[in-house]
Amino acid sequence: MKIFLDRCIAILAAWLLLNHVHAQQFCRTPDRKNFTSAKPVSNAPAVKWKFKTSGHVFASPVLSGNMLITGSCDSNIYALNKTNGAVIWTFKTGGEIRSSVAIDNNMVFFISTDGIFYALDAATGRQQWQFKTAGEKFYDAWDYYQSSPAVNNNRVYFGCGDGYLYALNQRSGKLLWKYKTGGIVHASPTVTDDEILAGSFDGFFYCLNEDGTLRWKFNTIGEHNFPLGEVQFNATVNDSTVFFCSRDYNVYALKIKDGSGHWVYHQPGSWTSVPSLSEKRLIVTMSDSHNILGFGKTYGFKLYDTPVPLNVFSSASLNDSTAYFGCIDGMIYQLDIISGKVSKLFQTDLSKQHYHDFMDNSDKIRADIIEKYKDDATPLYTEFLKMGSIFSTIWIDEGTLYFGSADGYIYALG
Repeated sequence: MKIFLDRCIAILAAWLLLNHVHAQQFCRTPDRKNFTSAKPVSNAPAVKWKFKTSGHVFASPVLSGNMLITGSCDSNIYALNKTNGAVIWTFKTGGEIRSSVAIDNNMVFFISTDGIFYALDAATGRQQWQFKTAGEKFYDAWDYYQSSPAVNNNRVYFGCGDGYLYALNQRSGKLLWKYKTGGIVHASPTVTDDEILAGSFDGFFYCLNEDGTLRWKFNTIGEHNFPLGEVQFNATVNDSTVFFCSRDYNVYALKIKDGSGHWVYHQPGSWTSVPSLSEKRLIVTMSDSHNILGFGKTYGFKLYDTPVPLNVFSSASLNDSTAYFGCIDGMIYQLDIISGKVSKLFQTDLSKQHYHDFMDNSDKIRADIIEKYKDDATPLYTEFLKMGSIFSTIWIDEGTLYFGSADGYIYALG
C-alpha cells in the first residue's frame, strides 16, 4: 500500500510541475521584471554541464520542473534535464528558433522563422497545434531575436515580423485577435492583468486592452541616425509605470493608464537595450556605449554607469542584490546592484581563444579592428560571434545559471 501511495504522490508531483498555476516564460513572468530571490550564485562557478546544438543559440532557456527548454538556430527546440543536460525530447521546425518559449498547463509555446507559431506537449514534445502567421522577417543584422510569447489568463500573446501583435487561445490556437503595427514586432509582449504592452520597429510603443483594441500608443522621439526610434526589446512594468528602451538612445518611463510621460533618460551615442527591475532599482543593459546603467526607478535618477567591454543585447537577470548578464564578448558578468561594480564571472572557450583577436589588454576594441571596419560595422558583428557571444538572457535557479551561446552550446553554470 505504501509503495502504491508513494507512486501516486510521485505522479501527482510530476503533474503539478508541468501544470502549475504560474506560467514559466522569458524573463520569468508576463510583466518581464526578471527578478528572483533564490540561493546565491557562487563567485567562481564551474560548468556543471553543457549541451551542443548545431547552430547559434540566441534564444533564452526557460525552466519548468526538471526540464530546461530552449531553441537553437539549427531549427530545433530542446528539452533537457536540468541536472545533467540529458535530452528529454527534441522538436524540429522549418526555420531558426530565436524565440524563447513560454510554458503553461503542460504546453510549450514559441515561434520559428518559418512563420509558424507552435504549441507542443511539454512532457513529450509532440505538436498540439500550430498557427501560421503572414510570415517572419528581420529588420537588419542587429535584429537578433524573435518575439517571445507571454501567457496570461488562458491566452498566449506574441509579436511577429509581419507587423502584428497576436492573441491566441492557448488550448486550441484559435485566433482571438491581431493588431497591426507599422513595423516588425520582435519585442516580447509585456502583460498585466489589464494591458498588453509592446513596441514595434515603427518607433511606436503600444498599449492594448485585453480585447485587442488600442488604449494608447506613444511615438518615440527618434534620433539623427535612427529617426524612427525603433523599439526592439521587451518592456517591464512596476505598479503604474512601464519602462522600455529604444534605438533613439532613450530609456522611457510612461504611465500605463494613458501613456503620458513619467521620465526619460538619454544615453549619448548608444541604443538602450533591455530594462530589468529589482526592488528599488531599474537596471538597463546597453549597446554601443558598452556599459550598464542603474537608476532609481521612481524618478529616473542615474545611480551609476558602469563600463563593460562590448555590447549587451540581453536582459540582466536579477537575484537579490546581484544582476547577471551575458555580453557579445563571450563573457558572463555579475553586477552588484547597489554599488554598480561589475566583475567577470565566466568566459566561453571560444572567447578565451579569440578575445584578443578583437580586444586589447585594456578591454577596448583594438585600434586596427576599428580602422578595418570603420566604413561598415555590419561584418564586424558577424566576426564577434567567433567569441561565443552570449545573447541569451540567463535563467537563475538554485544557485545555477542557465544560458545559451553563439558557440551553439546550452550551459548550466554553478
